[in-house]
Formats: sequence, structure tokens, C-alpha cells
Amino acid sequence: MYDEGVRSSTPSQSRLLAIIELQNAIAAAALNADEVMQIVAERAATLTSATAAVVALVEGEDLVYRAVAGTTSHEVGGRLPKGTSLAGPCLSDRRALRIDNAADAAGASAGSTGSLACVPLLYGETAVGVLEAMTPRAAAFSDEDVETLRVLGQIIAIALHRAYTYPRPRYDSLQDALTGLGNRRAFDERLEAELNRNRRFRHSFSLAMVKLDGLEAAIDRLGQAAGDEMLHGVATILKQHTRMIDGCFRVRADVLAIVMPGTSLEGARIVAERCRAHSLESRVCDSAVRLGFGVVAAVVGETAAEITTRANAVLEYHQASS
Repeated sequence: MYDEGVRSSTPSQSRLLAIIELQNAIAAAALNADEVMQIVAERAATLTSATAAVVALVEGEDLVYRAVAGTTSHEVGGRLPKGTSLAGPCLSDRRALRIDNAADAAGASAGSTGSLACVPLLYGETAVGVLEAMTPRAAAFSDEDVETLRVLGQIIAIALHRAYTYPRPRYDSLQDALTGLGNRRAFDERLEAELNRNRRFRHSFSLAMVKLDGLEAAIDRLGQAAGDEMLHGVATILKQHTRMIDGCFRVRADVLAIVMPGTSLEGARIVAERCRAHSLESRVCDSAVRLGFGVVAAVVGETAAEITTRANAVLEYHQASS
């Protein structure tokens, strides 16, 4: 059944704190609209009773899936006529919608089951898309779940407003051309931002320095192209095995870094070990190159130089390949 008159219900304190932390992380990482949609979809799936969540934007007469999280058959880039979508009334009425049994909903496809909660993404007075949460269980979503989606939807709406209103900035001056990671300037800016948050609000974060020891000698022996390929390979693994809110950077010719907001030392070590293991298994580096990972958690009041010095001091090296 449809429940279009969803009652307002303030999310619990734990949910609100999680949403605030998400907002802070998005601001610190300067994520673009597509990245915001993806990370919010992921958070919607974990904070509510959903098994999956999607963000879909209106393009002409269609809804186009721009972010997908959890166990769902939807794919990024998939299209659905908005007039026949279960989310159609959410768009047309510009208000939250809950469907307790998809099989009974108007426009449901054959075999539809489970329940759905949906909120509109508003740009001024116009609904430009929807944030949906879904699960195979009937009547799974509460008023609190819907209100949680509403708050998360506002985060997406703000990101879309910025994308529509302001021209996309150039990132050339902050991006390393070879690896696609942030460059030293971007690293310095991000590290200082996290240190300020740590000093002012006690928001934790961890730093991992990653050194390709012996890279220069390998380049002398194998050529610059081979060295570039090693760097690019390790950088790709770092990007694949870190979160969107984490920052990956090329700090020096043979040194990379990962800034992990809201991550304890133990959690950061797990991330570093995962990246190290995949780098070794993938054999992205020459056998003469050793990979060093140094992980530390921020200490309140320390400087950027102090935390990077600590991370470099605890570098542990492993042979890149046999």
C-alpha cells in the first residue's frame, strides 16, 4: 500500500551524529556532485532498514540512476520512464513516499515485492530526482527511516545546487597528472583541514604514508615508462581500496599518502594492510622495489610536519614482488 502522508519523525541521535559526520567529511573532501550522490546512497542503505538505495535524476521523461548501493538490480546509467516509476508520485507531488507492499502499488511490474521509501530531491520548487531505499521485506520502513532519507536527500540537493549554479572548477593545479591522485598542494591543504578539525572539534583522522623504496634505481634500470607504470599501479590500488571520503595523494616522486577522516589507528592499519596485500598480489612493482607503509593517528595540537614525520618514522617495508 501507499502511505503518502508520512508523519514527521526526527531521526535518532546516533543517526543525526552519523549524518553530521558525513556532512563534515563531504565538506573536508570537497567531493563533487556524483561522489556525493554515491556516498549518500551508501549511507542511506546502512542507516535505514534498506538492503539497497539509489539516487535517480530526471532527464527529460526518464529517471536515470546516478548512484547505486547495496543489493539491487539497478545499474548506474540505467533509465526508467518517470511516469511509470514507483517513484513517480514522489516526483509529481514533491513529497516523501512510502510503499509498504510493492506488489499492490500502481505501476508495479509483475513480480514486484518488498517495500520502498522515497524522497524528492528539490532544486528550488522543482523535483530534479529522488533518493530511494528498498528492501525485499514488506512494511519495512518506519517514519524515522523516511525522515532520515529526507535529511540525506537535502545533502544531495545542496551538492546539485552547487553543480548547477557554479561552473566546475579546474582541478589541474591540485591533481597529479600521472597517477590521477591529488598532488602535494592538495595533500597540504587536506592535511591542514583535517588537523584544524581535529584541534577544534576533536574529529579523529589517520594518515598513511606509502613509499616505493628503490623506485629511482628501478627507473635507471628499466626506464621511466616502467617506473610510471609502477606508480600508477599502486595509486590505482589505493583508490580502489579506500573510501570516497578518504584522500589519496602523490606527495613526492616516490611517496604517496592516504588521509582517512574519522578512522582510528586500528582501522587505518587495516586499510593499509589491504592496499599492501593487493599491491603485492598484483605484482605492480619490480622485484627490487620495496613498498613501505607508515600509519599513524592524529594527535591533537600537532602540526602537519609533525604527523608526516611520525608516519615516515614507522614505515614498514615489504618486497613488492618475488
